[in-house]
Amino acid sequence: MVSRKFKGIVFDLDGTLIHSTIDFRKMKRNMIKVLEENDVPNGVLTTTMITVDILEKAEYYWDLAEKPEEKRVELRAIMEEFMNQGELEAIPLVDEIEGASKALRELREQGYVLAILTRSHYEYAVEALKKIGAYDYFDVVLGRGQTPRPKPYPEALHHTAKLMGLDMDELLFVGDMHLDFESAINSGCAFIGVNTSGRGRRSWKEEVPDVLLENVAELPNYMSKP
Repeated sequence: MVSRKFKGIVFDLDGTLIHSTIDFRKMKRNMIKVLEENDVPNGVLTTTMITVDILEKAEYYWDLAEKPEEKRVELRAIMEEFMNQGELEAIPLVDEIEGASKALRELREQGYVLAILTRSHYEYAVEALKKIGAYDYFDVVLGRGQTPRPKPYPEALHHTAKLMGLDMDELLFVGDMHLDFESAINSGCAFIGVNTSGRGRRSWKEEVPDVLLENVAELPNYMSKP
């Protein structure tokens, strides 16, 4: 059971509020090709890895190779462009997870301050929210590169809370996969999972959240219960 004495709710985006239409495999193939040309051994990176793990693994091998920071900055910018391109191409196909925009409206009416914290491009997040008619419900929208460090590092949610004008114990984080859950644990934030990633139990690796809703549409009713 999660305490409902919160003032703000932070949401992940892809898989939580919208169906992800991003061609992640194509994006990762492009990233891996360039990284394997720049000191990362062939076969170490795969398209089944999440992008944060791909980038962290690349940094590890760059450390071993003593790659100059100037070159690293150049390669990070290339990786960023691959991600931006893949996300922006997907905007026309964005579709809300059933009941998401209605749920957000109801939560707003219940008095919650709402925010988005995503590892996706800021412009993608804004356009996706506009496409499902939910952009105006949010006080804060944070995309890739707009927090001191990204999810799952604690600074991501700490920075979000600061912008919302709330303390961590006043905040609830809602997401669809282990990266979100890990972010909440690392930052000391309460968490509710939603079972809409399409991966089933694999979304959570070894540890399933104490509260796991089938859909974000269930959240307003859950939050309104005594």
